[in-house]
Amino acid sequence: MALEKLKIKAEKDNEGDFAEEIEVLFNPNQVTINKTGWSINQDGYPNASEELATLSITLFFDTTLSGDPPENVQKHTKKIFNLTHPKIGKSEKRPPRCKLLWGKIGGKSNILLPDGFLESITKTLTHFWEDGTPVRATLDCTFREWADPEKRKKAENLIDDPVRIVKRGETLSSIAQEEFGDPALWRIIADENRLYNPRQITPGLVLTIPPLPILS
Repeated sequence: MALEKLKIKAEKDNEGDFAEEIEVLFNPNQVTINKTGWSINQDGYPNASEELATLSITLFFDTTLSGDPPENVQKHTKKIFNLTHPKIGKSEKRPPRCKLLWGKIGGKSNILLPDGFLESITKTLTHFWEDGTPVRATLDCTFREWADPEKRKKAENLIDDPVRIVKRGETLSSIAQEEFGDPALWRIIADENRLYNPRQITPGLVLTIPPLPILS
């Protein structure tokens, strides 16, 4: 079995396209996910926290095995480092949204982070060639989960418009784009509604729209 590499999918040119795919050189040894469930208010009572989850990983890069002389390792690290740069949007640009995938669950991609931003990154160059070229590096990355406020409210209130009726010309992909902001998440709707042939949906079909999975 081939080694499954962790992948980072990011918006490339347009909002929600997730067209850029970055495959890490070496898989991380661990992934840390932090989620605050409750906070104490000024009266001493617990309130559900509004903080979204963070995912932290350390990625290792080494180009000494790629040839002699090895190439500058920053050719690889800059792809991830640049995920902090504002590039999406028109007048007021923002950094690209990302999703992290690694491994399989039930034959489907295991989504470590369904939607988020690279909040912070620390690059450390750890080894240099004789001419000073950096050839090894680590990236300490923290991704923060993101959810559209309207979609997050819907996920927290399952009785808020949990169904929709298919209109002419709609597909599961177009519905997933409208509901979740990502057409690739059509399988969530298909599985919820037990659609064995999701390409054959007809106008008038009533679909249950589940909440978008949140990191757990």
